[in-house]
Amino acid sequence: MRAFWNNTPFSYWGIYIGGSDRGCAQPNLTTSWVNNVIAMGWDLLPIWVGRQNPCTAGQASYFSRNTTTAYTQGKAEAHAAYQAWIKLQNNPSVPIDVDLEAPATDTVTCRAATKAFVEGWVEQLHVAPAQTAGVYTSTCAGYLSDFAQIKHPPDFADGAQWDGNPSTGSFKCVSSTFWVYVQRHKQYLGAHNQTENGVTLNIDSRCAYGPVYGAATQVSSSSPCR
Repeated sequence: MRAFWNNTPFSYWGIYIGGSDRGCAQPNLTTSWVNNVIAMGWDLLPIWVGRQNPCTAGQASYFSRNTTTAYTQGKAEAHAAYQAWIKLQNNPSVPIDVDLEAPATDTVTCRAATKAFVEGWVEQLHVAPAQTAGVYTSTCAGYLSDFAQIKHPPDFADGAQWDGNPSTGSFKCVSSTFWVYVQRHKQYLGAHNQTENGVTLNIDSRCAYGPVYGAATQVSSSSPCR
């Protein structure tokens, strides 16, 4: 983390805090680690990878196609994410991003269930002490724009669009009127090797014009993220 901080363009890191679809246990993700990297100057974006769209193949668990059940499961996932976070930081004021992988196929039923799941996610995170609720998915294949039109839309959108353009203003398939008030993150490159100060990591590249946790309360740089 220090190698990627010193004299590099990076300022924040997405951290997977839990969920049934998280790729590994991450035993080194501790309160001490979070405190140390924030002390370096890093900001963090906590990400929860739990139940997935039932039209998405090869996942560990799914939410229901029934909208009522999916809504309840979204609330449960939000509660679990909050509990995971407060074990790392006894500070409830944080943006938490739910990772929803884009479906391999899609149906009207799955799309409706996904909106209900996100509705539950946002509502539960807004229960006092309220958190800032976000959603990560593909800007087009994940139907990100759907979530701007539900009763309780996410506070920020985290769009996957691997076009090499870091600007959060460039969200394909999403209206420019959605999430405009410092409310966007963008994953603009998929997995690739990046070397900084002699250390190589396989990372996704992302840019933030939206809420983070750490040294800053939010990222609001005008370039290149905006």
